[in-house]
Amino acid sequence: MRLHLGHQTLAAAAMVALLAGCGAGTSPAQLGATGQNTVAQLRHLGGAVAAHPIQFAGANAARTWMAPDAKKSKTLLYVADQGANDVEVYSYPSGKPEGTLTGFQTPSGVCSNKAGNVFILNGNGTSVEVYAHGGSSPIRTLDLPGSPELNCSVDPTTGNLALGVLGGTCGECFVVFTDGSGTATVYTPAGQTGLPGCAYDNNGNLFCDAYGNQDAFALFELPKKSSTAKAVSVSGAGGLTAASIQWDGTDLAFGAGAGPTLYQIQLSGSTGSVVGSTSLSGASAVWQFWITNNLGGKKHKGLRAIAPTFLNSVPVAGYWNYPAGGTATKTITTGLTQPDGAALSTKK
Repeated sequence: MRLHLGHQTLAAAAMVALLAGCGAGTSPAQLGATGQNTVAQLRHLGGAVAAHPIQFAGANAARTWMAPDAKKSKTLLYVADQGANDVEVYSYPSGKPEGTLTGFQTPSGVCSNKAGNVFILNGNGTSVEVYAHGGSSPIRTLDLPGSPELNCSVDPTTGNLALGVLGGTCGECFVVFTDGSGTATVYTPAGQTGLPGCAYDNNGNLFCDAYGNQDAFALFELPKKSSTAKAVSVSGAGGLTAASIQWDGTDLAFGAGAGPTLYQIQLSGSTGSVVGSTSLSGASAVWQFWITNNLGGKKHKGLRAIAPTFLNSVPVAGYWNYPAGGTATKTITTGLTQPDGAALSTKK
């Protein structure tokens, strides 16, 4: 059964769980401790969503704090906590609390650029908040034509910001902000019904995975300096669903659906193939992950996957060796209720 709202639909069961503020009929792996989910996550759980997202009141901005030495820290870890409408900031890799940013509308995906600026998606809003490394207030706000999808990515060669967008005037599209500012350029490639993840490679080519025919995995590429997105044929992706995606230095890594396994796509021209997988042992839902040192070097040498998730029903931001996976090597629990997205910010 689906609840019809305008030209799109929202799964009735997911809507009931959301409005009730609980996860009845769904596990913490899906809805987390508070039962609060973003528009993009509901799309995963139950199908297409309404054109106008449900808005959640942001937390009192007066609770924002940042340690005096945060700006001096070379690397900080930002974790979006959608259950609290906050973003927690930690030293990396130690995990010491360094600050809390507040006032968001269900913060979800997080990404950063080479200067250390951090881009935070308002999962139940239509904007991206941009913070300087260690900063306590936004330096700018980017307006979206709909609700943000699961993750964002910044081009290491130009500073352009890209992410998928759902609903609103966009329908199903991905957008690019030149140099991470200004007004978005909208792309709506044919043959998809949503683009949950976008990732730039080292050379400035943009890849966005998508829900294809009957939600089968699909992939599109916007080559560097091109204005046209083209389909990329991917073998070995049968039965997998598009989700958060990131360049790991040599391959595309994506988390199918919201499961605890990451998959690697090796690219060759206009085709790709799934060549490996990484199991984040013990993790439940992983909506958005971050791979350290994703500009690469030697293939996958010394990388970590950082994933906000639940381990034994405890909300954590966990570190896993990548691509080996296995048991988390470290977990951060302080200040988290329903962690969703994470990114590292490295001071230039």
